[in-house]
Amino acid sequence: MKFSLAAASTLLLAAIATVNADEYDTARKQWCGGLSVPTPEGDAALVAGGQAHITVHLNPDDSTAQHEKEITGLDLYAVTGEGSAKYIANVWKGNQPLTTEATLDDTIPANTTAGQYYYRVWVTNKMNGMHGPDCLETSHTFKVSTGSHTNAAGLTEYAENLDDQELYNSKHSKGCFGLSIEYPQANAVFTEGSHSRVSINRDSSSQTDQMKKIDLYKKVDGKAPVFVQNAWKGNEDLGNAFTLKDHIVIPDDHIDHDASYYYKVETTSNKHADVVCEFISKDFKIQAKN
Repeated sequence: MKFSLAAASTLLLAAIATVNADEYDTARKQWCGGLSVPTPEGDAALVAGGQAHITVHLNPDDSTAQHEKEITGLDLYAVTGEGSAKYIANVWKGNQPLTTEATLDDTIPANTTAGQYYYRVWVTNKMNGMHGPDCLETSHTFKVSTGSHTNAAGLTEYAENLDDQELYNSKHSKGCFGLSIEYPQANAVFTEGSHSRVSINRDSSSQTDQMKKIDLYKKVDGKAPVFVQNAWKGNEDLGNAFTLKDHIVIPDDHIDHDASYYYKVETTSNKHADVVCEFISKDFKIQAKN
């Protein structure tokens, strides 16, 4: 739809992961710092057919506030049960000035199914009266129920159980979604001493924020997974792609031929500073040399 700083970054970490996203991070801070979407709140429960109140805030003390900004679009997204970001619709477009705070209202479609949803806001920077780079900022993930009523005690009851983890996953509500590990593929076989590629795709509307580490684990016959070794550790801003070339070095006598191996990726969330998001790759095998 538009050029977006958030959607344009691709990050490649090779060998020992020495390449970073400094240029992307600098550009994002220059144009998009200080933006937030405080409402709907993360614990909000809304009803299909009802109203949602969206607030967009710009910190006036942030250096990016010097760039004239307008809200130019509002998209509704869902979080699937598998943790994918699913675009629903563009629900508003226009030109609403943003100095410190602006609000938009949206009617959630009456046929919306129960689940977790969030809004993505397009904020356009103006340069000499012309269209500059766009910034993308998302609201917290909120719950949508298909209906509600007020009981005899005056309390609101919803058609669905708001504690149902299948409908309202608590990790997804913290921003841990929209990231997938595309490689290694299921049942791939690597030889000790060879290189494995860990390829990660991140949706531009994901709320994952920074890559923290990638660990190798193994599991055997349904037993609890066992940590093998750390493949990478650091602090990298996530773009839309991340590739690590891991040199698998495990002594032959420590390789478990009956085990399946997988990578666990840990990231931060841009909605909750204290949350660790975990994503698991497909299972693969590691065999000894010869």
